[in-house]
Amino acid sequence: MKKTINEVVVNEIIVDKSRFIAYLINVNSLDEFNKFLDNLKKNNPKARHFCYAYIINNNKKGSDDGEPKGSAGMPLLTSLEKNSLTNVGVIVIRYFGGILLGSGRLLRTYVKAFEEVFKKATLIELVPKKEVSIELDYDIYDTFKNYLKVNHFNVVNTSFSDKIVITFIVDLDFNFEELNDKYLLKLKLIDIKDYLERNEING
Repeated sequence: MKKTINEVVVNEIIVDKSRFIAYLINVNSLDEFNKFLDNLKKNNPKARHFCYAYIINNNKKGSDDGEPKGSAGMPLLTSLEKNSLTNVGVIVIRYFGGILLGSGRLLRTYVKAFEEVFKKATLIELVPKKEVSIELDYDIYDTFKNYLKVNHFNVVNTSFSDKIVITFIVDLDFNFEELNDKYLLKLKLIDIKDYLERNEING
């Protein structure tokens, strides 16, 4: 199951006098991620490296930003993938402390930087469902509204004109034919589209 986060989470670790400040962020576009990264660079002009990874929809990337190849970007990206995260970026700022750590130790340090900031995050589970819009007459509105309430459907919108249109969320395996039969074909299906239900979970 895919997961994301809502907030920006920050954590710092120190290894042999080098400071590693990790930011875990929710992002919905590459432009949004780049703006956040640019802002960090402006606010941390003395930092040596800004290593990062992100998974945004179907796009993913890791960057070592001057660290030895494979010691930061890919481990950070692998950490995002291992935890089934989406629309999430991680940026680790390094203030060099004068002591070289070596590729192997660097890799472990960047993974640790991710793990420590990840512990602070509130995870949001993304559950695939369907958003359905149904048109109906006024004479069955109260009955249908009660049906939705009894069956714990999440109603996201109701609009009133000559007809009523109710938009609500259903599971992927919901049987629409049974619904229509129940209300004697008085319901008209207007639209169905993909929907991700967001449920807060413990990390």
